[in-house]
Order: sequence, then C-alpha cells, then structure tokens
Amino acid sequence: MDVTDEAKTNKITWGMLIGSLVTFANLYGPQTFIQHFTHDFYMSASESSLVLSISTFTLAFGMLVMAAISNTWGRKNIMVFSLIGSSILYILVGFAPNFEILLTIRALEGFALAGFPAIAVTYLAEELSGNQFPKSLAVYITGSGFGGFFGRIVSSSVLDLSNWHIAVFVLGTLTMILSIIFIFLVEPSKHFVPQEFSIKNWIGGIIAACKDTKLWYFYGLGFLALGVYVAMFNYIGFPLIKDFGLSQTLVGFIFIFQLMGSIGSMTVGKLSDRFSRAQMLCASLVSALIGISLTAVHFLPIVLMGLFILSCGFFAWHNLVSGWVSSSAIPAAKAYASSLYLLFYYIGSSVIGTIGGNFYDTSGWNGVVGIMIICCILGFILLGLVEIKLKHIK
Repeated sequence: MDVTDEAKTNKITWGMLIGSLVTFANLYGPQTFIQHFTHDFYMSASESSLVLSISTFTLAFGMLVMAAISNTWGRKNIMVFSLIGSSILYILVGFAPNFEILLTIRALEGFALAGFPAIAVTYLAEELSGNQFPKSLAVYITGSGFGGFFGRIVSSSVLDLSNWHIAVFVLGTLTMILSIIFIFLVEPSKHFVPQEFSIKNWIGGIIAACKDTKLWYFYGLGFLALGVYVAMFNYIGFPLIKDFGLSQTLVGFIFIFQLMGSIGSMTVGKLSDRFSRAQMLCASLVSALIGISLTAVHFLPIVLMGLFILSCGFFAWHNLVSGWVSSSAIPAAKAYASSLYLLFYYIGSSVIGTIGGNFYDTSGWNGVVGIMIICCILGFILLGLVEIKLKHIK
C-alpha cells in the first residue's frame, strides 16, 4: 500500500470510528435519564423506558429502508444525513415540552440513526480491499461499544452537575461537532455504482430470507440477546442508586462493562477452531444466565461481577448468531437475512426493554432478573431447535 492509500484508509477508519461513536452515543445517551423521567413526567419505569425502546424500534425498520435507498442516493450521503440529522434531533429532545413530543422526536431520531449502521459495513467493503477491510471493520465495531459508553458517561457526568435538559444539549452538541468532522474525513464512494431502486427486488429478497425457516430461530435468538442486554442496563441504575447509594456519575461508569464485554466476542474468535458454534453459543447463554443471577445478590462487588459476565456472554451471543445467519442463508438472501436479523435484534431491545420495566414496577429488581432468566431459557430452546433443524437438513 502506498502512502496515499494508507492515508486514505486511515482517514476512512477514523471517520467510521467517529460515525459509530456518534450513532450509539445518540441512541443510548437517554438511557441514563430513565430514572429522572419517572420523576419529572410522573410515570412508571416501563413508560420512561420508551424513550429508548421507541428509537431502537424505528431504527430497526429504518435500516431496511436506508440500505435500499443508499443504492440510489449514495453511501456517504446517507451516512451524513444519519449523523447530522440524529444529532439535531437529539438536541431537540432537551426542548420537548412534554413526554409525548419527546417520544415523537426520539422516534424520528431512531429512523435517522438507521442510515449509518445500515450502510457503514457496505461502504467499507466497497472502498477498502485486502486486509484494510477487516481492520477498519474491527475499529467500526469497537466504536459502537465506545459510543454507547461515551453517550452514557457524558450524560451522567453532566446530570450530576445540572439537569437532563443540559445533559442532552451537551451530548447533542458534541455529536454534532463529531458529525461535521466525519464529513471531512470520509470521502464520497469511488467504487459505488448507483442503481435504480426496485421495490420488487427489495420485497423479493426479504421474502427469500423469510422462507428459510431455520433463519427464524436465529432471528429469535437475536431478539432475545439485545432484549436481555438492554433490559439489564435500562433498570440496573434503580437498585444501584436506591440500594447502594451510588451517584449518577458512578452509575454512568458501569457502562464501561460494555467495552469490557468485547472480551466475549474476541474469545469466540479464538475458540472457533476448537468448538462448534452451537457449543460456544451454549456457553454464551450459560454466561449470560450466571451474570443475570449474580445481579440479584445484594452485594455490590457481586452485582458488578454479574454485569461483566453478562456483557461477555452477550457479545459472544450476538457475534455467534449474526455470523451464523450469514453463513446459513442462501447466497441470494444473505444481505436480506442479515437485515432481518438486525430488525429482530433491535425490536427485541424495544419489546423486552419495555416489558422489563413492567416487571420492575410490580416486583422490583428481582422481577427484571426473572424476565431476563426466562429469555435465556427461551434462548436454550431455540438453540436446541436450530440443532434439530440442521441435523434434519443433513
């Protein structure tokens, strides 16, 4: 690689890291405010959690649309729209006069956010070659974990000094600045060939991905994976503040486990030659189950250990299932199968994340632990059905 190509690759890599950080900071930033929404808007925990659930729900459907129209509008155009649009909408959240308007803005923001994750990997695959692509992809994925942590820790830190309105404005301003930097770092696509948008081909690809019945087990596993993870971090702040007396800033720092959880994903990669996907997924589910159970122990170090173990289990769980979807789908349906997996993945966070609030309202933290354990048990059942299906195919 010559110096010019290396410089271009570095700029793209930094740009995609920034884009990933902006996306997931804007998506998960309000998770810190759930406890405050219950007080300011006089509502239950489950109702307050809708501020996150509605965004992940619209993001899930938005990804299907954005991926399709990017073939006509261009990759960078969609990514810039996503980052700038979501940052503007995030700032507007702080000015919402009531919770209904706040939710409306967050719904629009989720749709806007969809443009970046729907296009990022495709852009990298088109513009980078050889070993440049996997290296930049790894940085992009790292950015998603760091973005979630960045959004929450900035929000938590400002929240301790001021109120959630100011915290929203600070984070939104920071992500807007980073979005502008992204524009200058990432070049327009040079290997992109515009295509006429075809609803017929789009629908046909989705139908093909739906006809493969074994893929539905993977969609279900994705639904459960992020659902459990989001439910945990949506409501763990309540007992940490109420029972253990932690400050909002310290609670924000627990999201560092999302960075540490990538250990689970890396472990999967190292063990892929020694164990089957099914064996490693079983171990991931067991890890998640253990981590969830430990958070029910009324001893802070044990709770924190549980968060770490769950995070490792989740990252491994998601890594394995998303890869399994791609390798199991027929060639013509691979892209659509991956899109549908992400659709169910994010819908799971919306549904289970909200249901977890209902259990917290009625049964406290043990109620949230209970619903997450049930989700893990369902995960074991789906894994068993996958194994039966694959053996039948053979």
